[in-house]
Amino acid sequence: MSKIEQIRQLLEAEQRRLGALVERTGKHLYRRDEPYSADFAEQVVEVENNQVVEQLDEDGKRRLAEIRSALARIEKGCFGICESCGEEIKQSRLEIIPHTRFCIDCAEFHN
Repeated sequence: MSKIEQIRQLLEAEQRRLGALVERTGKHLYRRDEPYSADFAEQVVEVENNQVVEQLDEDGKRRLAEIRSALARIEKGCFGICESCGEEIKQSRLEIIPHTRFCIDCAEFHN
């Protein structure tokens, strides 16, 4: 199996995991329309929990978009090429951050 195929499988597995996470956080956020507890201390905890779930939802959606973009690059045949300088991204970087769009040098300028 080629390195690209291994990365594709890794990305697809992460896509499924994040898709399930986003689905769960979405269900939780949808239920948020329910009234808060009458107890003030419980209300504080509920609000804090909702903020955490909102952040998880946003992060999950962002990461899911990055993974979908990487899978699209694999399909187009341009995966592993830096979007900034056009140079090949080192395999070691792709193994650590398989959805990356930039080589290590260019990543410093895009973060």
